[in-house]
Order: sequence, then structure tokens, then C-alpha cells
Amino acid sequence: MRAHSLALVVLCVGCGAGSSGSNSSGTSQGDTTSSSSGGGSSGGDFGGGSSSGGGTSDPGTGGGSANGGGSGDGGIPADVLTAGAWDDNRNYGFFTAYLGGNASLSGIPPLSQTARDASQALFAGGRSAKQRLDIAIVLDTTGSMGDEASYLSAEFQNISAAIATEFPNADQHWGLVAYRDRPDTDPGDDYVVKSWDFTTDVSTYQSTIASLTAANGGDTPEAPDIGLATANGLSWRGDADVARLEFWVADAPQHDQYAGAMAQDFTGARGKDIHLYPVSASGADELLEYTMRSGAQLTGGRYLFLTDDSGIGDPHLQPSIPCYFVTKLGKAIVRMVSIELSGVYREPDPADIIRTGGNPTAGACKVDDGGTVSVF
Repeated sequence: MRAHSLALVVLCVGCGAGSSGSNSSGTSQGDTTSSSSGGGSSGGDFGGGSSSGGGTSDPGTGGGSANGGGSGDGGIPADVLTAGAWDDNRNYGFFTAYLGGNASLSGIPPLSQTARDASQALFAGGRSAKQRLDIAIVLDTTGSMGDEASYLSAEFQNISAAIATEFPNADQHWGLVAYRDRPDTDPGDDYVVKSWDFTTDVSTYQSTIASLTAANGGDTPEAPDIGLATANGLSWRGDADVARLEFWVADAPQHDQYAGAMAQDFTGARGKDIHLYPVSASGADELLEYTMRSGAQLTGGRYLFLTDDSGIGDPHLQPSIPCYFVTKLGKAIVRMVSIELSGVYREPDPADIIRTGGNPTAGACKVDDGGTVSVF
């Protein structure tokens, strides 16, 4: 998207994880072709790192590391960003109408109604409890993310610590993917994609993330299809007691010609029971919302969206959702993890609600056609 350049001290996660790391040095990927489900190798170990698909790479380590607490590097406060959340599988009729009303958008992922119906049947009801946790962060590191990057860093430091505190017996593994754009559409980017496989080594993971930079971007669309395909290829644990969550943080959609690759990414994640939790940042547009909600619905995740309530970043898109709760982003993500681990839905604590969108009452609100939807 808009090209800027600044340090990204971002997503320092895993603050409460174990100490034994699975990897120790990093690599990156510069695949510039259309991605498919699981595309590419699973990327690097933490540390060092090389890249292709551009010029000189960002370092894989360096910068300060950040520890869980009240602020990130540079004194940026945590617990500032605000967000809403929505579950389209709990509101499938409303979602189907939303898809129909936006069918003319250019670049939407071609997902079949049969696949959507199957996911709704599987994910709309209760789910089984889990004991362990795999979380991957997929991050757009183009320059337009810079207005919220440092705050996201501080948020995820606290989020990881909160998850460790609330779920001390959940064995936590964390992975990371950073992506930008292809050289044919954005020749100034240093790399197309970098990935670091799952680890429990907190300090190495933090220093790797702290070294990332937000830069370039050029045109509005980026290469989330490559980022998500790379995330599918990480070493997700396949055991039945593992909750697999993927948080995709972005402010720009895919290029129109890679809409099919996005559909393959979502289908690939669905095949591995990876639940996608997109987080739309400032500057998001209607195509990004459509794409993110499609991926969340198909894979059994939920759609998260940053709001203007924090006063941080550029204006945020008002989602096409009739009602929702606004809480701190950290509270929302910890709630998503709690729901995944317990298998039981819970609303946000009343004390955590900053405001509501629409007028939800007793967990529901009315929509224009006279029906009701369930607030999330």
C-alpha cells in the first residue's frame, strides 16, 4: 500500500512460552509465483536469515528484544488498540446475504457454496476442548502498516503473557510469517516473504520479530496469498488436542489475479484444521473485509477488526456488521484463544466493553429484514 519506511518492533509473542526452542537460525522465501495451499517450504528457523525476490534483506535478528509487560520497545504503551469481533458461522444467513450483496467486487476468492455450507455445519455449534496451542502470526510488513506497527508490538507482548497466565498448562508454540509484494508489481521490496517455523524459544523469537521493518508497498494490493500459503507450510502439530490459530494482520487485499490462490490458501488451512483469525488494520477496504471474512468463515475462525476508538492510526473501515462489542484488542484475542481451548463460547466481560456497535440486547440484535443475528 502507501510506501513508508520505519522500524517495526512488532508482535513480540510467546512471552510466557517454554524455554526449549525448536529452531535457531532463520531463512526467508522469495517465491514470486502464484501460491497454492501449503505452498513452499516451511521457511526458516529463528535467527540469521536470507531472502530472495528483492534487494538487500532485512536482518533476521537484531534490534532490541521486548518482554511482556506494559509497553514495547521505545516506551510504546500496550493495551491501547481497540477491536471488534464477528463470527459469520453463527450468523450464516446474514453472511450469505452479505456475500450476495458484494458479489460484484473484483478480486474476491472463488469459494464454492458447498464448501461454505460444510464449514458452517461444522463450526456453528459447540467445539471440543483443546490442551495445547499452535499460534502463527502472518503479518503484512509493507510501509502502510507503520501507523499501527509499534502499538501492535506492544499489544502482542501483553497478549502472549496474558495467554500464558490464563492458560498455564497449555503448551504454546509460536510461528511467524512476514510478507510484502511480488517484484513484478512492487520492485522496491527487499523480499516477498519470510517465515520462521514454530518455536518455544522466547528470547530468540522476540529478537527476530523486533528486527522486522515496515517498508515499501507501492500499489495498494500486496501478496497475502504467498504469506498465507507459507503459513500453511509451517510445522503445525496434527494432534487432536492442539488448537491451531492463525492471526493474519493486514491493511490491504490481494491482487485480483491471485484471488484463486487466496481460495487455495483458505482451503489448505481448512484441510489442516487451522482456524484463521484475520485482523484488519487502518486503511482496509471492502475487498479485504470480504476476503478476511471468507477465510475466517471457511476455516472456523472469526473476523477481528481494529476500530477508531483507540485514536491510533489512520481511519478504520466500518465493517458491514450490524452489531458488535468493542474491547481492547488484547482482550479480544485472549477471548478467542479461550474459546478455542475451552470449546465454549463466551461474551466479553461487561467491564471490558468500551462501547457497542448497533444495539445488541441479550446477545442479539435485529437487522433490517426483521431477523436477528448473534453478537460476538
